Amino acid sequence: MSQVPSSLEAEFVPSVAGSVDVHARAVETRWLLWFGVVASGALLAIFFGFPYLPMVDLPQHAAQIAVWVHLGEKSFPGVENFEVNLRTPYLTGYVVARVLAIWLGVVSGLKLGIWLSVVGHFVVFALLVRKLGHSAWLALLGLPLAFGYGFYFGFVSFIAAVPFAILALLFALRHREENSWRTGFALSLALCLTLFSHGFACGVALAMAAPLLLRGEGRFATRVLPLLAPVLFAWVWIAPGSSAQRIGSTIWSPRFFELVQLPALLFSASAADTFATVCGVVCLLLLALGLGRPRRAPEFWLPALGVLAGFCLFPESMGGFGPLHPRFAAFLGPALLVAFEPRRAPLFKGLPSVAMALLSAWCAVFAWRVSVFNQETAGVRSFVQQMPVGLSVRPIIFERDSLVFPGLPAFLHMSAYYMAEKGGIQGYSFAMYPTSAIRYLPGFVPGMWGGAEWNPERFSAVRDVPRFDCFLVHSTRDRTGELFGEHLGDVELVLHQGSWWAYRVRPLAHASRRLKLGMNYD
Repeated sequence: MSQVPSSLEAEFVPSVAGSVDVHARAVETRWLLWFGVVASGALLAIFFGFPYLPMVDLPQHAAQIAVWVHLGEKSFPGVENFEVNLRTPYLTGYVVARVLAIWLGVVSGLKLGIWLSVVGHFVVFALLVRKLGHSAWLALLGLPLAFGYGFYFGFVSFIAAVPFAILALLFALRHREENSWRTGFALSLALCLTLFSHGFACGVALAMAAPLLLRGEGRFATRVLPLLAPVLFAWVWIAPGSSAQRIGSTIWSPRFFELVQLPALLFSASAADTFATVCGVVCLLLLALGLGRPRRAPEFWLPALGVLAGFCLFPESMGGFGPLHPRFAAFLGPALLVAFEPRRAPLFKGLPSVAMALLSAWCAVFAWRVSVFNQETAGVRSFVQQMPVGLSVRPIIFERDSLVFPGLPAFLHMSAYYMAEKGGIQGYSFAMYPTSAIRYLPGFVPGMWGGAEWNPERFSAVRDVPRFDCFLVHSTRDRTGELFGEHLGDVELVLHQGSWWAYRVRPLAHASRRLKLGMNYD
Protein backbone atom coordinates (compact mmCIF):
# COMPACT_ATOMS: atom_id res chain seq x y z
CA MET A 1 0.00 0.00 0.00
CA SER A 2 1.09 3.54 -0.64
CA GLN A 3 2.03 5.66 2.30
CA VAL A 4 0.80 9.07 3.42
CA PRO A 5 3.38 11.75 2.62
CA SER A 6 5.57 12.39 5.60
CA SER A 7 4.55 16.06 5.92
CA LEU A 8 0.87 15.10 5.97
CA GLU A 9 1.47 12.30 8.43
CA ALA A 10 3.29 14.71 10.72
CA GLU A 11 0.36 17.10 10.39
CA PHE A 12 -2.15 14.47 11.46
CA VAL A 13 -0.29 12.71 14.27
CA PRO A 14 -0.78 14.67 17.52
CA SER A 15 2.39 16.13 18.95
CA VAL A 16 2.87 15.95 22.70
CA ALA A 17 5.60 17.81 24.52
CA GLY A 18 8.15 15.49 26.05
CA SER A 19 8.30 17.51 29.24
CA VAL A 20 4.68 16.84 30.11
CA ASP A 21 4.25 14.88 33.29
CA VAL A 22 2.38 11.80 32.08
CA HIS A 23 1.31 10.79 35.57
CA ALA A 24 -0.06 14.24 36.36
CA ARG A 25 -2.01 14.24 33.11
CA ALA A 26 -3.47 10.83 33.92
CA VAL A 27 -4.59 12.01 37.36
CA GLU A 28 -6.13 15.16 35.86
CA THR A 29 -7.93 13.08 33.23
CA ARG A 30 -9.44 10.81 35.88
CA TRP A 31 -10.66 13.79 37.90
CA LEU A 32 -12.17 15.38 34.82
CA LEU A 33 -13.82 12.10 33.89
CA TRP A 34 -15.41 11.80 37.31
CA PHE A 35 -16.56 15.40 37.13
CA GLY A 36 -18.26 14.61 33.82
CA VAL A 37 -19.88 11.50 35.31
CA VAL A 38 -21.20 13.50 38.28
CA ALA A 39 -22.56 16.19 35.95
CA SER A 40 -24.25 13.52 33.82
CA GLY A 41 -25.82 12.05 36.96
CA ALA A 42 -27.04 15.49 38.00
CA LEU A 43 -28.70 15.93 34.61
CA LEU A 44 -30.38 12.54 34.97
CA ALA A 45 -31.76 13.66 38.35
CA ILE A 46 -33.06 16.87 36.75
CA PHE A 47 -34.68 14.93 33.91
CA PHE A 48 -36.58 12.68 36.29
CA GLY A 49 -37.03 15.16 39.13
CA PHE A 50 -39.53 17.21 37.12
CA PRO A 51 -42.50 16.07 35.03
CA TYR A 52 -41.75 18.08 31.89
CA LEU A 53 -38.60 19.04 30.01
CA PRO A 54 -38.34 22.36 28.11
CA MET A 55 -38.34 20.73 24.67
CA VAL A 56 -40.87 22.10 22.18
CA ASP A 57 -41.61 18.94 20.17
CA LEU A 58 -41.21 16.45 23.01
CA PRO A 59 -44.97 16.15 23.80
CA GLN A 60 -45.70 15.30 20.17
CA HIS A 61 -43.04 12.60 20.15
CA ALA A 62 -44.41 11.23 23.42
CA ALA A 63 -47.89 11.04 21.87
CA GLN A 64 -46.53 9.16 18.84
CA ILE A 65 -44.63 6.67 20.97
CA ALA A 66 -47.73 6.13 23.12
CA VAL A 67 -49.67 5.21 19.96
CA TRP A 68 -46.92 2.75 18.98
CA VAL A 69 -46.91 1.19 22.44
CA HIS A 70 -50.71 0.78 22.50
CA LEU A 71 -51.30 0.03 18.83
CA GLY A 72 -54.04 -2.58 18.56
CA GLU A 73 -55.33 -2.04 22.11
CA LYS A 74 -59.01 -1.09 22.27
CA SER A 75 -58.49 0.28 25.78
CA PHE A 76 -56.41 3.15 24.40
CA PRO A 77 -58.85 5.26 22.34
CA GLY A 78 -57.72 6.70 19.07
CA VAL A 79 -54.96 4.25 18.12
CA GLU A 80 -57.17 2.75 15.43
CA ASN A 81 -56.43 5.84 13.33
CA PHE A 82 -52.67 5.25 13.06
CA GLU A 83 -50.10 3.02 11.39
CA VAL A 84 -46.38 2.40 11.90
CA ASN A 85 -43.97 3.66 9.22
CA LEU A 86 -40.53 2.10 9.54
CA ARG A 87 -39.23 3.24 6.14
CA THR A 88 -38.14 6.60 7.46
CA PRO A 89 -34.75 8.02 8.48
CA TYR A 90 -36.00 9.05 11.93
CA LEU A 91 -36.06 5.80 13.89
CA THR A 92 -33.28 5.39 16.47
CA GLY A 93 -34.75 7.77 19.04
CA TYR A 94 -38.18 6.18 18.61
CA VAL A 95 -36.97 2.60 18.81
CA VAL A 96 -34.99 3.29 22.00
CA ALA A 97 -37.90 5.13 23.61
CA ARG A 98 -40.35 2.41 22.51
CA VAL A 99 -38.25 -0.28 24.19
CA LEU A 100 -37.70 1.74 27.37
CA ALA A 101 -41.42 2.55 27.57
CA ILE A 102 -42.12 -1.11 28.30
CA TRP A 103 -40.50 -0.73 31.73
CA LEU A 104 -40.68 2.99 32.44
CA GLY A 105 -43.76 4.27 30.67
CA VAL A 106 -43.85 6.49 27.61
CA VAL A 107 -42.70 9.86 28.95
CA SER A 108 -40.06 8.42 31.30
CA GLY A 109 -38.76 6.10 28.58
CA LEU A 110 -38.45 9.04 26.22
CA LYS A 111 -36.62 11.08 28.86
CA LEU A 112 -34.13 8.28 29.47
CA GLY A 113 -33.59 7.88 25.73
CA ILE A 114 -32.82 11.59 25.42
CA TRP A 115 -30.45 11.43 28.39
CA LEU A 116 -28.63 8.50 26.76
CA SER A 117 -28.24 10.59 23.60
CA VAL A 118 -26.82 13.46 25.67
CA VAL A 119 -24.36 11.16 27.43
CA GLY A 120 -23.51 9.57 24.09
CA HIS A 121 -22.67 13.02 22.75
CA PHE A 122 -20.39 13.61 25.74
CA VAL A 123 -18.64 10.24 25.33
CA VAL A 124 -17.95 10.46 21.58
CA PHE A 125 -16.85 14.10 21.95
CA ALA A 126 -14.37 12.93 24.60
CA LEU A 127 -13.17 10.13 22.33
CA LEU A 128 -12.59 12.63 19.54
CA VAL A 129 -10.64 14.88 21.92
CA ARG A 130 -8.48 11.92 22.92
CA LYS A 131 -8.00 10.70 19.35
CA LEU A 132 -6.76 14.10 18.22
CA GLY A 133 -4.45 14.49 21.22
CA HIS A 134 -6.14 17.58 22.69
CA SER A 135 -6.13 18.41 26.40
CA ALA A 136 -8.53 16.20 28.33
CA TRP A 137 -10.44 19.08 29.91
CA LEU A 138 -11.84 20.03 26.51
CA ALA A 139 -13.96 16.87 26.70
CA LEU A 140 -16.08 18.51 29.42
CA LEU A 141 -17.49 20.87 26.81
CA GLY A 142 -19.14 17.92 25.07
CA LEU A 143 -21.81 17.68 27.76
CA PRO A 144 -23.35 21.17 27.65
CA LEU A 145 -22.86 21.30 23.88
CA ALA A 146 -25.45 18.49 23.64
CA PHE A 147 -28.05 21.01 24.90
CA GLY A 148 -28.20 23.34 21.95
CA TYR A 149 -30.82 24.33 19.41
CA GLY A 150 -31.82 20.73 18.62
CA PHE A 151 -32.36 19.82 22.26
CA TYR A 152 -34.58 22.75 23.18
CA PHE A 153 -36.73 22.37 20.11
CA GLY A 154 -37.16 18.70 21.01
CA PHE A 155 -35.73 17.22 17.82
CA VAL A 156 -35.53 13.76 19.36
CA SER A 157 -34.35 12.00 16.21
CA PHE A 158 -31.70 14.64 15.50
CA ILE A 159 -30.42 14.47 19.10
CA ALA A 160 -30.05 10.71 18.74
CA ALA A 161 -28.19 11.10 15.44
CA VAL A 162 -25.52 13.64 16.44
CA PRO A 163 -23.42 11.18 18.53
CA PHE A 164 -23.35 8.77 15.58
CA ALA A 165 -22.32 11.61 13.26
CA ILE A 166 -19.42 12.55 15.56
CA LEU A 167 -18.52 8.85 15.78
CA ALA A 168 -18.44 8.73 11.97
CA LEU A 169 -16.01 11.65 12.02
CA LEU A 170 -13.82 9.77 14.49
CA PHE A 171 -13.88 6.60 12.38
CA ALA A 172 -13.08 8.62 9.26
CA LEU A 173 -9.88 9.80 10.96
CA ARG A 174 -9.00 6.23 11.84
CA HIS A 175 -9.83 4.96 8.36
CA ARG A 176 -7.63 7.69 6.91
CA GLU A 177 -4.72 6.28 8.91
CA GLU A 178 -5.26 2.54 8.46
CA ASN A 179 -7.53 2.03 5.43
CA SER A 180 -8.43 -1.48 6.56
CA TRP A 181 -11.68 -3.40 6.25
CA ARG A 182 -12.21 -2.99 10.00
CA THR A 183 -11.99 0.81 9.95
CA GLY A 184 -14.01 0.91 6.73
CA PHE A 185 -16.75 -1.23 8.26
CA ALA A 186 -16.79 0.92 11.42
CA LEU A 187 -17.19 4.08 9.33
CA SER A 188 -19.93 2.50 7.20
CA LEU A 189 -21.81 1.37 10.30
CA ALA A 190 -21.58 4.78 11.97
CA LEU A 191 -22.90 6.49 8.84
CA CYS A 192 -25.76 4.01 8.47
CA LEU A 193 -26.72 4.45 12.12
CA THR A 194 -26.69 8.19 11.58
CA LEU A 195 -29.03 7.79 8.60
CA PHE A 196 -31.25 5.42 10.61
CA SER A 197 -31.50 8.21 13.19
CA HIS A 198 -31.84 11.34 11.06
CA GLY A 199 -31.40 11.96 7.33
CA PHE A 200 -30.14 15.55 7.57
CA ALA A 201 -27.58 14.61 10.24
CA CYS A 202 -26.31 11.84 7.96
CA GLY A 203 -25.84 14.35 5.14
CA VAL A 204 -23.77 16.57 7.43
CA ALA A 205 -21.74 13.56 8.64
CA LEU A 206 -20.95 12.61 5.04
CA ALA A 207 -19.93 16.19 4.22
CA MET A 208 -17.58 16.28 7.23
CA ALA A 209 -16.06 12.83 6.74
CA ALA A 210 -15.50 12.96 2.97
CA PRO A 211 -12.77 15.66 2.93
CA LEU A 212 -10.71 13.74 5.50
CA LEU A 213 -10.53 10.79 3.11
CA LEU A 214 -9.19 12.80 0.18
CA ARG A 215 -5.70 11.85 1.32
CA GLY A 216 -4.41 9.14 3.58
CA GLU A 217 -3.23 5.55 3.72
CA GLY A 218 -3.78 3.25 0.75
CA ARG A 219 -5.82 3.66 -2.40
CA PHE A 220 -8.34 6.47 -2.79
CA ALA A 221 -11.11 4.10 -3.92
CA THR A 222 -10.88 1.94 -0.80
CA ARG A 223 -10.75 5.00 1.45
CA VAL A 224 -13.98 6.50 0.11
CA LEU A 225 -15.86 3.24 -0.42
CA PRO A 226 -17.47 3.29 3.08
CA LEU A 227 -19.17 6.57 2.16
CA LEU A 228 -21.43 4.65 -0.21
CA ALA A 229 -22.93 2.57 2.60
CA PRO A 230 -25.63 5.07 3.70
CA VAL A 231 -26.51 5.75 0.04
CA LEU A 232 -27.08 2.03 -0.50
CA PHE A 233 -28.98 1.76 2.77
CA ALA A 234 -31.26 4.66 1.76
CA TRP A 235 -31.89 3.08 -1.65
CA VAL A 236 -32.80 -0.31 -0.19
CA TRP A 237 -34.69 0.75 2.94
CA ILE A 238 -36.06 4.28 2.66
CA ALA A 239 -36.65 4.84 -1.07
CA PRO A 240 -39.31 2.08 -1.43
CA GLY A 241 -41.45 3.88 1.16
CA SER A 242 -43.21 7.24 1.01
CA SER A 243 -40.99 9.18 3.42
CA ALA A 244 -39.20 11.04 0.64
CA GLN A 245 -42.30 13.11 -0.15
CA ARG A 246 -42.15 16.88 -0.02
CA ILE A 247 -44.45 18.64 2.43
CA GLY A 248 -43.76 22.17 1.25
CA SER A 249 -41.46 24.43 -0.69
CA THR A 250 -37.70 24.94 -0.56
CA ILE A 251 -36.67 28.38 0.68
CA TRP A 252 -33.12 29.62 0.23
CA SER A 253 -32.04 32.79 2.01
CA PRO A 254 -28.34 33.54 2.71
CA ARG A 255 -27.81 34.81 6.24
CA PHE A 256 -24.17 35.65 6.92
CA PHE A 257 -25.09 38.19 9.59
CA GLU A 258 -26.78 35.42 11.62
CA LEU A 259 -23.32 34.07 12.47
CA VAL A 260 -23.46 36.38 15.49
CA GLN A 261 -26.24 34.13 16.83
CA LEU A 262 -24.12 30.99 16.55
CA PRO A 263 -22.71 31.10 20.12
CA ALA A 264 -26.24 31.22 21.56
CA LEU A 265 -27.39 28.24 19.46
CA LEU A 266 -24.66 26.11 21.02
CA PHE A 267 -26.53 26.35 24.33
CA SER A 268 -30.10 27.38 23.53
CA ALA A 269 -32.75 27.85 20.89
CA SER A 270 -32.41 31.59 20.42
CA ALA A 271 -30.03 34.52 20.72
CA ALA A 272 -32.70 36.10 22.94
CA ASP A 273 -31.31 33.90 25.73
CA THR A 274 -28.59 36.13 27.20
CA PHE A 275 -27.25 33.52 29.62
CA ALA A 276 -26.91 30.95 26.81
CA THR A 277 -25.18 33.53 24.63
CA VAL A 278 -22.62 34.19 27.37
CA CYS A 279 -22.08 30.45 27.83
CA GLY A 280 -21.59 30.02 24.09
CA VAL A 281 -19.04 32.82 23.92
CA VAL A 282 -17.14 31.41 26.91
CA CYS A 283 -17.19 27.95 25.32
CA LEU A 284 -15.74 29.27 22.06
CA LEU A 285 -13.08 31.18 24.00
CA LEU A 286 -12.15 28.00 25.86
CA LEU A 287 -11.82 26.19 22.55
CA ALA A 288 -9.68 29.04 21.17
CA LEU A 289 -7.40 28.95 24.22
CA GLY A 290 -7.30 25.16 24.49
CA LEU A 291 -6.55 24.35 20.86
CA GLY A 292 -3.22 24.80 19.11
CA ARG A 293 -2.33 26.24 15.75
CA PRO A 294 -4.37 25.48 12.61
CA ARG A 295 -3.47 22.28 10.83
CA ARG A 296 -1.55 22.75 7.61
CA ALA A 297 -3.43 20.15 5.55
CA PRO A 298 -6.53 21.87 4.09
CA GLU A 299 -8.80 18.82 4.37
CA PHE A 300 -8.81 19.18 8.15
CA TRP A 301 -10.30 22.64 7.80
CA LEU A 302 -13.01 21.68 5.33
CA PRO A 303 -15.42 20.21 7.95
CA ALA A 304 -15.39 23.46 9.97
CA LEU A 305 -15.73 25.60 6.83
CA GLY A 306 -18.56 23.35 5.69
CA VAL A 307 -20.39 23.78 9.00
CA LEU A 308 -20.12 27.58 8.79
CA ALA A 309 -21.12 27.60 5.12
CA GLY A 310 -24.08 25.35 5.89
CA PHE A 311 -25.21 27.65 8.67
CA CYS A 312 -25.11 30.65 6.33
CA LEU A 313 -26.14 29.14 2.99
CA PHE A 314 -28.16 25.95 3.52
CA PRO A 315 -31.85 26.35 2.55
CA GLU A 316 -33.91 27.64 5.42
CA SER A 317 -36.55 25.10 4.43
CA MET A 318 -36.00 22.11 2.15
CA GLY A 319 -39.09 20.45 0.76
CA GLY A 320 -41.08 21.96 3.61
CA PHE A 321 -38.78 20.66 6.35
CA GLY A 322 -37.07 23.30 8.46
CA PRO A 323 -35.58 25.37 9.79
CA LEU A 324 -32.48 23.31 9.15
CA HIS A 325 -29.55 25.72 9.17
CA PRO A 326 -29.45 26.26 13.00
CA ARG A 327 -28.77 22.55 13.43
CA PHE A 328 -25.28 23.00 11.97
CA ALA A 329 -24.34 24.53 15.33
CA ALA A 330 -24.30 21.03 16.85
CA PHE A 331 -21.31 20.09 14.65
CA LEU A 332 -19.17 23.19 15.17
CA GLY A 333 -17.33 21.89 18.27
CA PRO A 334 -16.21 18.58 16.71
CA ALA A 335 -15.24 20.36 13.48
CA LEU A 336 -13.00 22.79 15.38
CA LEU A 337 -11.30 19.91 17.21
CA VAL A 338 -10.37 18.48 13.81
CA ALA A 339 -9.24 21.80 12.35
CA PHE A 340 -6.64 22.61 15.01
CA GLU A 341 -3.59 20.82 16.34
CA PRO A 342 -3.35 20.00 20.05
CA ARG A 343 -1.66 22.69 22.11
CA ARG A 344 1.82 21.71 23.19
CA ALA A 345 1.58 23.56 26.49
CA PRO A 346 -1.43 25.16 28.21
CA LEU A 347 -1.68 28.94 28.11
CA PHE A 348 -2.40 28.85 31.83
CA LYS A 349 -3.21 26.09 34.28
CA GLY A 350 -6.62 27.48 35.20
CA LEU A 351 -8.36 26.49 31.96
CA PRO A 352 -9.67 23.14 33.30
CA SER A 353 -11.12 24.98 36.31
CA VAL A 354 -12.84 27.46 34.01
CA ALA A 355 -14.33 24.58 32.01
CA MET A 356 -15.61 22.93 35.18
CA ALA A 357 -17.01 26.25 36.40
CA LEU A 358 -18.83 26.74 33.09
CA LEU A 359 -20.35 23.26 33.27
CA SER A 360 -21.33 23.71 36.94
CA ALA A 361 -22.94 27.12 36.35
CA TRP A 362 -24.79 25.87 33.30
CA CYS A 363 -26.13 22.80 35.18
CA ALA A 364 -27.27 24.95 38.12
CA VAL A 365 -29.09 27.47 35.91
CA PHE A 366 -30.60 24.66 33.83
CA ALA A 367 -31.97 23.00 36.99
CA TRP A 368 -33.47 26.28 38.21
CA ARG A 369 -35.00 27.00 34.83
CA VAL A 370 -36.55 23.54 34.55
CA SER A 371 -38.04 23.99 38.02
CA VAL A 372 -39.68 27.30 37.04
CA PHE A 373 -40.79 25.86 33.70
CA ASN A 374 -42.67 23.12 35.54
CA GLN A 375 -44.38 25.75 37.66
CA GLU A 376 -45.43 27.47 34.44
CA THR A 377 -46.86 24.20 33.09
CA ALA A 378 -48.57 23.00 36.27
CA GLY A 379 -51.91 23.66 34.58
CA VAL A 380 -51.07 21.11 31.88
CA ARG A 381 -50.38 18.44 34.50
CA SER A 382 -53.72 19.18 36.15
CA PHE A 383 -55.45 19.03 32.77
CA VAL A 384 -53.96 15.63 31.95
CA GLN A 385 -54.85 14.25 35.38
CA GLN A 386 -58.43 15.54 35.49
CA MET A 387 -59.69 14.90 31.96
CA PRO A 388 -61.27 11.54 31.07
CA VAL A 389 -59.67 9.27 28.46
CA GLY A 390 -60.12 9.41 24.74
CA LEU A 391 -60.91 13.09 24.10
CA SER A 392 -60.15 14.96 20.92
CA VAL A 393 -58.22 18.03 22.05
CA ARG A 394 -57.45 21.24 20.20
CA PRO A 395 -54.69 23.49 21.58
CA ILE A 396 -55.06 27.28 21.32
CA ILE A 397 -51.74 28.77 22.39
CA PHE A 398 -51.59 32.57 22.45
CA GLU A 399 -48.36 33.02 24.44
CA ARG A 400 -45.92 30.31 23.35
CA ASP A 401 -42.71 31.35 25.11
CA SER A 402 -41.53 30.35 28.56
CA LEU A 403 -40.31 33.20 30.75
CA VAL A 404 -37.18 31.30 31.80
CA PHE A 405 -36.20 30.04 28.34
CA PRO A 406 -36.25 33.24 26.25
CA GLY A 407 -37.12 32.80 22.60
CA LEU A 408 -38.32 29.20 23.07
CA PRO A 409 -41.96 28.45 22.10
CA ALA A 410 -42.01 25.78 24.81
CA PHE A 411 -45.80 25.72 25.30
CA LEU A 412 -46.68 25.11 21.65
CA HIS A 413 -47.34 21.34 21.86
CA MET A 414 -47.94 20.81 25.59
CA SER A 415 -51.49 19.54 25.00
CA ALA A 416 -50.02 16.41 23.35
CA TYR A 417 -49.04 15.13 26.82
CA TYR A 418 -52.74 14.37 27.26
CA MET A 419 -52.65 12.00 24.28
CA ALA A 420 -49.44 10.40 25.56
CA GLU A 421 -51.22 9.52 28.81
CA LYS A 422 -54.87 9.03 27.86
CA GLY A 423 -55.13 8.53 24.12
CA GLY A 424 -57.65 10.31 21.95
CA ILE A 425 -56.79 12.63 19.07
CA GLN A 426 -54.76 15.81 18.99
CA GLY A 427 -55.92 18.59 16.71
CA TYR A 428 -52.34 19.01 15.52
CA SER A 429 -50.13 15.93 15.31
CA PHE A 430 -46.86 14.95 13.65
CA ALA A 431 -48.76 11.91 12.35
CA MET A 432 -49.95 14.03 9.41
CA TYR A 433 -46.44 14.04 7.89
CA PRO A 434 -45.20 11.26 5.54
CA THR A 435 -41.79 11.04 7.27
CA SER A 436 -43.23 10.31 10.72
CA ALA A 437 -42.68 6.91 12.28
CA ILE A 438 -46.34 6.91 13.39
CA ARG A 439 -48.73 8.22 10.75
CA TYR A 440 -52.43 8.62 10.24
CA LEU A 441 -54.07 5.91 8.20
CA PRO A 442 -54.80 6.87 4.58
CA GLY A 443 -57.99 8.88 4.41
CA PHE A 444 -57.81 10.32 7.91
CA VAL A 445 -58.02 14.12 7.75
CA PRO A 446 -56.40 16.05 10.62
CA GLY A 447 -58.43 18.57 12.57
CA MET A 448 -55.67 21.18 12.28
CA TRP A 449 -53.33 21.58 9.35
CA GLY A 450 -49.70 22.54 9.66
CA GLY A 451 -49.30 26.15 10.70
CA ALA A 452 -52.58 26.41 12.61
CA GLU A 453 -50.76 25.58 15.84
CA TRP A 454 -48.68 28.76 15.41
CA ASN A 455 -51.73 30.92 14.68
CA PRO A 456 -54.33 30.81 17.47
CA GLU A 457 -56.37 33.45 15.66
CA ARG A 458 -57.32 30.78 13.13
CA PHE A 459 -59.57 29.18 15.74
CA SER A 460 -63.23 29.31 14.74
CA ALA A 461 -65.94 28.31 17.24
CA VAL A 462 -68.37 27.71 14.34
CA ARG A 463 -66.03 25.16 12.80
CA ASP A 464 -64.11 23.75 15.78
CA VAL A 465 -66.67 23.37 18.58
CA PRO A 466 -68.51 20.64 16.65
CA ARG A 467 -65.21 18.98 15.80
CA PHE A 468 -63.49 18.64 19.18
CA ASP A 469 -64.29 17.49 22.71
CA CYS A 470 -62.00 19.89 24.51
CA PHE A 471 -59.88 23.02 24.07
CA LEU A 472 -56.69 23.76 25.99
CA VAL A 473 -55.87 27.46 25.90
CA HIS A 474 -52.73 29.23 27.07
CA SER A 475 -53.34 32.91 27.64
CA THR A 476 -52.41 35.48 30.26
CA ARG A 477 -55.95 36.86 30.14
CA ASP A 478 -59.47 35.51 29.91
CA ARG A 479 -60.40 35.07 26.24
CA THR A 480 -63.57 33.03 26.76
CA GLY A 481 -65.89 35.55 25.15
CA GLU A 482 -63.74 36.36 22.14
CA LEU A 483 -63.03 32.70 21.45
CA PHE A 484 -66.52 31.24 21.64
CA GLY A 485 -68.86 34.20 21.16
CA GLU A 486 -72.39 33.02 20.40
CA HIS A 487 -71.29 29.44 21.05
CA LEU A 488 -70.39 30.22 24.64
CA GLY A 489 -73.27 28.09 25.84
CA ASP A 490 -71.86 25.06 24.00
CA VAL A 491 -68.74 24.89 26.21
CA GLU A 492 -67.94 25.01 29.89
CA LEU A 493 -64.76 26.06 31.65
CA VAL A 494 -63.50 22.98 33.48
CA LEU A 495 -60.03 24.16 34.50
CA HIS A 496 -58.25 27.46 35.06
CA GLN A 497 -54.79 27.29 36.58
CA GLY A 498 -52.27 30.02 36.03
CA SER A 499 -52.34 30.91 32.35
CA TRP A 500 -53.97 27.63 31.32
CA TRP A 501 -57.69 27.36 30.53
CA ALA A 502 -59.54 24.18 29.53
CA TYR A 503 -63.03 24.08 28.02
CA ARG A 504 -65.20 20.98 27.51
CA VAL A 505 -67.91 20.83 24.89
CA ARG A 506 -71.23 20.31 26.65
CA PRO A 507 -72.91 16.93 26.05
CA LEU A 508 -76.04 18.39 24.44
CA ALA A 509 -74.02 20.52 22.06
CA HIS A 510 -71.84 17.53 21.40
CA ALA A 511 -74.79 15.35 20.47
CA SER A 512 -76.55 17.89 18.29
CA ARG A 513 -73.72 19.76 16.62
CA ARG A 514 -70.48 17.77 16.53
CA LEU A 515 -69.36 16.57 13.11
CA LYS A 516 -67.49 13.37 12.55
CA LEU A 517 -63.74 13.35 13.13
CA GLY A 518 -61.94 13.45 9.82
CA MET A 519 -64.22 15.87 7.95
CA ASN A 520 -62.58 18.41 5.68
CA TYR A 521 -60.95 21.38 7.36
CA ASP A 522 -62.18 24.44 5.48
